[in-house]
Amino acid sequence: MSAGSGPAASYITGAHAFKVGFNNGSGDIDALLFLNGNQNLYYRFNNGAPNLITLYATPYHDGWNLDHDLGIYAQDRWTVSRLTVTGGVRFDSFKSSFPEETYGPIQFAPTRNFTLPETPNSNWKDITPRMGVAYDLFGNGKTAFKVSLGRYVAKLGTEIPESANPISTSVTTVTRGWNDLNGNYVPDCDLGNFAANGECQAISNQNFGKNNPLATRYDPSVLNGYGKRDFNWDFTAEVQHELFQGVAVSGGYYRNTGGYFRYAFGSPFSSKQRVTDNLLVTPTDYDTYCVTAPQNPKLPGGGGYQVCGLADIKPAKFGQVQNLVSLVSNYGTFASDNNFFNVSLDARLTRGIRLGGGVDTGRSLVDRCFVVDSPQELLNCRVVTPLKAQTQFKLHGIVPLPGDVVASFLFQNLAGPSYDANYSATNADISPSLGRNLAGGVQAVTIPLVPPQTLFEDRVSRLDLRLSKVFSMGRLRVRANVDAYNVLNANSVRSVLSTYGARWRTPTQILDSRLIEVGATISF
Repeated sequence: MSAGSGPAASYITGAHAFKVGFNNGSGDIDALLFLNGNQNLYYRFNNGAPNLITLYATPYHDGWNLDHDLGIYAQDRWTVSRLTVTGGVRFDSFKSSFPEETYGPIQFAPTRNFTLPETPNSNWKDITPRMGVAYDLFGNGKTAFKVSLGRYVAKLGTEIPESANPISTSVTTVTRGWNDLNGNYVPDCDLGNFAANGECQAISNQNFGKNNPLATRYDPSVLNGYGKRDFNWDFTAEVQHELFQGVAVSGGYYRNTGGYFRYAFGSPFSSKQRVTDNLLVTPTDYDTYCVTAPQNPKLPGGGGYQVCGLADIKPAKFGQVQNLVSLVSNYGTFASDNNFFNVSLDARLTRGIRLGGGVDTGRSLVDRCFVVDSPQELLNCRVVTPLKAQTQFKLHGIVPLPGDVVASFLFQNLAGPSYDANYSATNADISPSLGRNLAGGVQAVTIPLVPPQTLFEDRVSRLDLRLSKVFSMGRLRVRANVDAYNVLNANSVRSVLSTYGARWRTPTQILDSRLIEVGATISF
């Protein structure tokens, strides 16, 4: 992939500044994809018992062209007395396509042999405004009020072109249930026979490995036109005030509409613009059921409660898939926002002492409460990340000491990590409520016992120190440093296992133990 850039021109006077410019990029990618050493096979186990096989249709070429990634912008700034007003507008255009590719026989699809022609892909356009105001409240240069509002399109990587690639929209991975009856940890079946046979159940998608580039299709309205790219509205309001010489305090409110997501691509929460609909099923093709959570004092209420809103495809519909990627607006409303507050202090005191710090806190919301295919999409469809999960305190400083030694420190107190309780529910857990076994011979499914962002480990505190001294010897200058990380030797947990079982909440990462490091920088 190659990158590009473009020129810009500015006109500046004392009270006026104007700038125009553009940038552009283009290139191509041709990747050869293969998995697990070209074995194309993964096994899944539940408490040591095999229950699922995943098959892959690799290797294959995944190539695409970035025809252009163009941005044209203009911005203007005027200052009148105590008021400064800025405004701008940007035009973005993103266009990609796919080259012709030929795909031959592979391990689990020995008859595969087809050629996909050169194909156009996304052709997105956006016009995004941005504006801001800064005002000197009292005219003495000590108190400023600033407001800004802007729309920002998502920076695109390879996910959209790769996901819409004709070979990617074909079915290149499927699962099938596995009941290891003889306990030899070998699937005693013909893996090349996609119907149920031996210890293996039917595959989850009958299009696997076939010459079926339309197994997943993209609605043209998703890939073409204005406003189809993920975007984010960002609003900021800040007040900055100088308390007295060298000491300033600032506070602000920050809101955005959550157009950029922390979720992995392919998750239902990964885009506010797009949704995947299996055209061969409807919500009535699912049976709903409940599961009883295990008894555990670490679960809400000690466990033993019902987790409902779960759904399983009816056996007659299992493995029938014809996906259409369409616009979210055809199905419902996807709402999200982040609201944050910040207060900070910066002090430059006498004798070179400098102190600073602040507190940040906020609340986030993701609400995708509509059904496309499965009624289970309504389970935990509204996720609220509370204030306690996003509140952090920080304090830092620099203090000169006798002997030209400078001490500095950083103290942080951060929210503890969130964790889930993902329970592997077996047919024995599910069938009493469902009235049958899981479709397709599936032996177990993962059930969230608690809603996301509701359970958290203890807060994380850390103190780091540095002592620094400069030695000068003629033209030679040596800065010697002694750094102490995690001075209090805290063992705060940074992440834990979220899989419910004997090892649930076992730490997978804690703060590194106290570390002393001695170093030097030599300049001449």
